[in-house]
Amino acid sequence: MLVHGFVPVSRANGPGRRAVLWFQGCNLNCPECWNQASHPFEGAPTDGSDIVRRVLALHHAGEIEGLTFSGGEPMQQASSVLELIERLREADAPRPLTFGMFTGYTAGELDQGRYFTFNECPEKTTVWQQIRDRLDFAVMGRYNRLAPGTQPLRSSRNQKLHLFTARYEESDFGDQIVDVSIEENGAATITGFPVLGCPA
Repeated sequence: MLVHGFVPVSRANGPGRRAVLWFQGCNLNCPECWNQASHPFEGAPTDGSDIVRRVLALHHAGEIEGLTFSGGEPMQQASSVLELIERLREADAPRPLTFGMFTGYTAGELDQGRYFTFNECPEKTTVWQQIRDRLDFAVMGRYNRLAPGTQPLRSSRNQKLHLFTARYEESDFGDQIVDVSIEENGAATITGFPVLGCPA
């Protein structure tokens, strides 16, 4: 799998404190996407072991309640998303992690298997069904800069928040916020919803 970035703790990407994993690669080409650096399918592939280790350590320490997938476009590496969820679920009993996802695809597109995958994925409909059955929530639909949104986790009005389990309710999703993380090497990561525009 190709990874763009990882933030260990965020409050801007779903309910509670969550780790966030950005996949590298997206060909949806939404105009003025905020994360264009994540579009090329490039970089050194990883098997995800370090991500699994880090997420489990954070969860066992009580730092996070879940993991959110973003990108890039997670569903364009659908088999990797499913494998990560399975590995985390197998290792994480008795306190299950929750899983969320941001995808530019609509539920209808995914239900019909109408999405591109970077890696071989012949059973797209089945893979999406398996992912959906393991997700607690997903924000779905293309980013549309001409229809800015203010609802929780939705950067444009056309996007839909889907709740797939009873773990969360609409009221668990708060206002759009921004997180700024500064790493030991001084690198800063901004994540969330900069409604006044992204700083230069």
